[in-house]
Amino acid sequence: MPALRFIPKSSFLSHALILFMVSFSINAETTNSEKSILDKVDIPVLEDARIFAKFDENIPAVINYFTSVSEDSVIDFYNKSYGEPIERERKRGRLTLNYQQESQQIRVVISQQNKQRQVDVIVNKRTVSP
Repeated sequence: MPALRFIPKSSFLSHALILFMVSFSINAETTNSEKSILDKVDIPVLEDARIFAKFDENIPAVINYFTSVSEDSVIDFYNKSYGEPIERERKRGRLTLNYQQESQQIRVVISQQNKQRQVDVIVNKRTVSP
């Protein structure tokens, strides 16, 4: 008879262990999905943007698009989004604007492509503390 009492207890323990493992697995998946939502980088783009590349799931994040607005309009848009650039450089016809926000470094590169502008925005972790 003692063996019969052991089987139900053992069965109960194995069911409890399986339930615990499933619960732990679900919690781990929820934590990972919440983390990926928090890691996703929100990069603002102009209203008429024709996006041709977008990698914003984590840092470094990149978005590339074409726009028909003027270079000055692109600059104004990103100045409103990120504040004044800390650095501005024109090289080989490309204008690069560097911004800093909290824990991020943002680089916006604007270049002429036929009658449009190509805009490349790169968001990376800030290497130097504020």
